[in-house]
Amino acid sequence: MNDDSLIQIQFSRVIHAKKWKVIRTLTRVWELPRLVHSIKEVTVLQRSKRTLKTKWHIEVNNVPISWIEEETLCLQENRICFRAVEGDLTNFSGEWNFQDHPEGTQVSLSAKVRFDIPAIGQVSGPFIQQLLTRNFEAIMDAFERRLVSLRYSGYKKGDTSQLAGFGVIGHLYNFNHLEKCLKMLQPDFVMPSKEFLSQLFYITPSFKLYDILNFKSKTGQSVNGCFIVATFIPEMIDKDIWAVYSKVIKACKVAEKHGTGIVALGGFTSIVGERVSQQMNDDVDVPVTTGNAFTAAMTIAGIEKAVCRMEKNLNQMTLTIVGGTGDIGSACARVFASRVKKLILTGRTKGHLRNLRNELTKNGSARVIETTDNQSAVKEADVVIAAASASASILDINWFKPGAIICDVGYPKNVSYRFNSREDIFVFSGGLTKSPTQLQLPIDVGLPSPETIYGCFAEAIILALEKRYEQFSFGRGNITAEKIEEIRLLGAKHGFETADFFWGHQAIDESMIERIKKAAYV
Repeated sequence: MNDDSLIQIQFSRVIHAKKWKVIRTLTRVWELPRLVHSIKEVTVLQRSKRTLKTKWHIEVNNVPISWIEEETLCLQENRICFRAVEGDLTNFSGEWNFQDHPEGTQVSLSAKVRFDIPAIGQVSGPFIQQLLTRNFEAIMDAFERRLVSLRYSGYKKGDTSQLAGFGVIGHLYNFNHLEKCLKMLQPDFVMPSKEFLSQLFYITPSFKLYDILNFKSKTGQSVNGCFIVATFIPEMIDKDIWAVYSKVIKACKVAEKHGTGIVALGGFTSIVGERVSQQMNDDVDVPVTTGNAFTAAMTIAGIEKAVCRMEKNLNQMTLTIVGGTGDIGSACARVFASRVKKLILTGRTKGHLRNLRNELTKNGSARVIETTDNQSAVKEADVVIAAASASASILDINWFKPGAIICDVGYPKNVSYRFNSREDIFVFSGGLTKSPTQLQLPIDVGLPSPETIYGCFAEAIILALEKRYEQFSFGRGNITAEKIEEIRLLGAKHGFETADFFWGHQAIDESMIERIKKAAYV
């Protein structure tokens, strides 16, 4: 018999589950028709302790294939052997192998089949190889989804024993940022054309970049996590939000494979989540938080600290919140509505602004004004919280009055780093926290030091340390003053403090603040 008729199939994959769970799941072949679209029938014909005889019918690319196979469970050797005894596939045999892996179980498949149809068999061999490989990969995908589903179904019934740790999902904010990060990962990397890289980046699935191991609380507790890159930049959202949404979902699925207890949506991933929150609830199993409650807590603490350093009275000041109807902006507005003299809110949608103004007027003491004009709103402000969701800088450095305090919470920043020629204003990055454990990420995420991290990242870590796997911050308008205070206290318990002041990558020390005060009052 000519060796050209022999088709070989091999592949290997790490499944993030214990070996016995993987083997048990893989032997439940009768569940496959409802898990894999291409598998139309798997019937158990005969079963004993070590053997299984099954009838298969699959259909891939409209090609039907049927056979009967015998499986031998060699569990002490971590193998399952199989061979066809009749049907469309001649001399079809192979084995599954299972080995322990640091992240779960390494599952390997080795199979071979002879397809002995004269003339046609040799020509169609590569096609049949592709069909069978797809079928085996679909089986692995299905069982992996099954294992994830079982893990999180237990959590939904109150069993959190199978979940642990946190995931943080981030993204790059433009192609210059992408280039910088690629060169950090490989200094001698030569950039291809922007057109090629942008298309390649667009089709690249979200992926885990870095394991965060042994993150320690000041209580002595520790927790593991991972940093996941969602492969989009903000400008892609307006072009195709559903393509970006798919990348965010895939990033959550990466976390699910690791049995992650809680995931934080960083930057614009939270905006995508908010816009399609109900859909996201249906599409992911892992609990998701935007992290905006702790971000708001650190923003508020940063404002209080800056006002104190500038020796001013908050209750006599005008506060403008750019992006006031967003999750972070509206959360800060609810807290400050009773603590400032005048509160100006900006946003894109007049209806949302009107609704928030009515809420704040009813519950607070400040005079509340709404506007869609950012320039006029910041010109009269003593304090500005810049929390707009924008893919590029939207506030001109020359708009602010001397002595103004500007807390920029945006990612990317609402105020450009590059053109700060003003020495009479106090502008700093907000929503950040000083961490009890340094976070050494391999790429630049816009932070000045490993001990400073984003509030949204910290919220996931805090919740994981508390084993509170819940949607703490999720859904527009759900962040209350009570939630902000609750997560602030939990953060303090584990050693998260208000971050030191910085702008760009430059620390703002007391001597710089003194110079700002002098320049403002000349």
